[in-house]
Formats: sequence, C-alpha cells, structure tokens
Amino acid sequence: MSAPWALRPTDAEVLAAAARARVRAVRAGLAGSGLPAPRELTAVVVVEDIDPAAFVAGAASFALALEPGVRSGWYSAFTRTVFLAGRPGSVAGRHPHRRLAPGGGLAWYGPATRRELSALSRMLRAFQGPFPVEVPSGPLAVRVPGRPSGHRVEMTVATGGVRSDAYLVHVHHLVTEAVLRGLVGPGDAVRVEHRDVLDPRDFRAALDPGRAATVQTRISRDGTDHDRLRLYGVLIPNRDRGGH
Repeated sequence: MSAPWALRPTDAEVLAAAARARVRAVRAGLAGSGLPAPRELTAVVVVEDIDPAAFVAGAASFALALEPGVRSGWYSAFTRTVFLAGRPGSVAGRHPHRRLAPGGGLAWYGPATRRELSALSRMLRAFQGPFPVEVPSGPLAVRVPGRPSGHRVEMTVATGGVRSDAYLVHVHHLVTEAVLRGLVGPGDAVRVEHRDVLDPRDFRAALDPGRAATVQTRISRDGTDHDRLRLYGVLIPNRDRGGH
C-alpha cells in the first residue's frame, strides 16, 4: 500500500501507460484464436451522413460478423479503417457491402488488403463532415443487434474540437476493438454519452493498466497539439461485475 503522501502519476503518465497497455494487447493478439492472422487488413466505411447511434450499432454488428481469422488479422492491424464519402445505395451495385447500418447511411467493406479495396477507394473521396462534429446533446441508447443479453455497456466519447472524420475514427476503434476482445456482444445495451473533454482524473480506474483486460480506451495524439496525448473514448462493460 502506498504512503498517503506518495506522488500520483500525472495525467500524461496515466494516458501513456494506458496507451502502452493497448499496444501490448494488440501485439499479443486475440486469445484463443489459434489461427494464422492475415496481415495488413483494412476496413472501409462508406459514409453518407453521421448518425452516431446507427454508427455504433453498425460498427458492432460488422465486427461481430467477422470470421475468426479475419478478426485476428484486423485486430493485429489495430482495426485500421478508412472512411469514404458516398451514398451506400449508389455504391452497392458495383461494390456489394458486407454490412449496412440501420437507416442505410453507412456501409462497411472488408477487412481486406488495400489492393482488394483499391477500386472502391479510387471511386470515392475521403469523408469530411462538420467541424466540430455534430452529436445529440443527450445520452444515446444503442442496442447491439441480437437477442437482448441483459448486459450494459457505458461508453463516453470526447467531441470538443473534434473533426467529424476524427470522431468516426475514434469511435470505430473503440467499438470494434471492444467487440473483438469480447467486451461487447450481441444484444448488449450501450449507453453513449458525449462530453467536450474527457478528464483522465474522472476515468483513472478505467485507465489503470491492471484493468486493461476489462475496459477499452481510445487514446491518441491531440488534434491541436501532437506532442500531447488526449483521451477520446472510454468503454466500460458490466460483464466483469455480472450485472444486468
């Protein structure tokens, strides 16, 4: 037990430790896959408009439907994803999608090699939306497709000064990696809260590397100060507490 006067780690140190824990987890791979992981896999999302609830549900559904070998390979590539602007309905004729979000405004492709996705990438431009991203003011209730599981997931995302394309990147990493690691499953109820800033002190327990196996965080370089890390998302399931 540490002395009460012991110095606590700074926010920067806490974020750096949590980020290193994520890198170690990805390098260790998905537990129990037992399959060779294809390398250099990338997913593509065609975006007509940002609907945060549909995006979370669609990202979870997409990751849940992946075959074990593809899951492992994409996870080892840090769930790399490219976001392209387009109308999924117009694109589907030439490029059938793997998953379509509720409402039809978002479509998922891959994960596949960049060569396999090159025709789609040449056809569309990179997605850019409003700055900062526009999200509902209140919490969102999202149900992952599937029979209700009785499990809840708390997800908090930073939006202050965040570009629309960056928001998609942060949320997609947060949700899909949580699914691949088994922290989010079919039928889970996800409560999504948006805040301008996520203060690491409010999430110190979740950021503890000792809890890395039971939570998912999204930490990246600050969009306005690349020398500084910023906490963009935290996802905490209740599976480790057996709650309903």
